[in-house]
Amino acid sequence: MNTTYQCPQTQAALFLRGDALCGSSTQYPVRAGVPVFLHRHGAPDDVLAGVKLTDLVARAQEIGWQAALETLFKHERGLLGYVTDPSRSRFLELLPLHPQSRVLEIGPGLGQITRQLAPRVGSVDAIEISEPQAQFVRISCEQSGLHNVSVACGGDDCRLPYADGRFDLVVLNLVFEWCGGSFAGTHEEAQRLLLREMHRVLAPGGRLYLSTKNRYGLRLLLGRNDEHLYDMRFGSCLPRAVGEAWLRRHGHPRARGQLYSYRELDTLLAEAGFGTRQAFWAAPEMRNPDRFVPVDAASIRAARRDPALRQGLGRIEQRVMSCLPASWVKHVSHGLAVLATRD
Repeated sequence: MNTTYQCPQTQAALFLRGDALCGSSTQYPVRAGVPVFLHRHGAPDDVLAGVKLTDLVARAQEIGWQAALETLFKHERGLLGYVTDPSRSRFLELLPLHPQSRVLEIGPGLGQITRQLAPRVGSVDAIEISEPQAQFVRISCEQSGLHNVSVACGGDDCRLPYADGRFDLVVLNLVFEWCGGSFAGTHEEAQRLLLREMHRVLAPGGRLYLSTKNRYGLRLLLGRNDEHLYDMRFGSCLPRAVGEAWLRRHGHPRARGQLYSYRELDTLLAEAGFGTRQAFWAAPEMRNPDRFVPVDAASIRAARRDPALRQGLGRIEQRVMSCLPASWVKHVSHGLAVLATRD
């Protein structure tokens, strides 16, 4: 059922930002129970691993979200595990979660983190740029009995339709590198704007958890393909001008995403107003971490005493990483995980 969403006074504190997005006369469509705050005319790709996401939503309503995933992605076991493996939410152990916490999750995908996060906090607002994915998150949470989750579709302009100081915690897990995909400006302009927006919607003392892949990750330094630059070898770890020249030569108007080094990301966070920043090494890699280790050299050395520690994917990465000084790990780890505070 399609309808329109008009901000009532009772919800003005939620869907309201500095430019009065949700004024008394502002209307937004609601489709399948999800308010849609999109500004672009196009839509993101509605196909994931050969499966139309609208078909996934319809099947989830018929047979349940878990059965729908198992049925439609039965030949994509890697993707199925990516969506259903609870170990992917291991980073939640780092976060200050309380029964009263108000949490914003940006880019929940198919709800793989949302469903693990919601039972631990007071409320979760999830905003997803893909409308079918937002609908699937809503359905899966409802079917899982998670009634403290509200889902919206938006963020294509890297702005957030929420009031200032609304949240105690913002979660941005492996989304930052992609957030400029629908933005009219450059990737960096989009990322800087999103950082400012996350700072704005956090209450004083609120936390931001941001994880992203590392521009100088060891896998790229060893010549692996970079998905953010259309599978170019070495990719993001090369000088930006080299990457831009390669894109022009192969007919690509821009990169698919943009990565940053440890120092570059730390600078961006500081400039956005996050005063206290603690970084972690996700070992062996960001997507399926075994553990998170603080990036100071003493913590790295202590973690390396554990023979069960996997320091990378594959024998070459593990061997090279184990030989590097502990102080270098944060600069060449697969990804960067940061817990930052709006002081």
